[in-house]
Amino acid sequence: MPQPIRVDNERPATVRDTARVLGVSKKRTDELVRLFERTTYRDAKTGEFVIRAKKSGTIAKKDRSPNASGKGHKASSRRKA
Repeated sequence: MPQPIRVDNERPATVRDTARVLGVSKKRTDELVRLFERTTYRDAKTGEFVIRAKKSGTIAKKDRSPNASGKGHKASSRRKA
């Protein structure tokens, strides 16, 4: 059975403890933790971490500029040959 890594023989080491020892910045550590939390979840039955399935078939919404009006554009009256 794997034994947890301990800090000063008291408490188990956290992700942030490990990153600090390895010299990773706090900002980058937080970014990696957020990425992990977004891409994984804990299975209710087994208790193991599972990678989330990628969403497929979603269509990205068109980005509108902040000053875009809600009105549609007038169609051109010229015909293309």
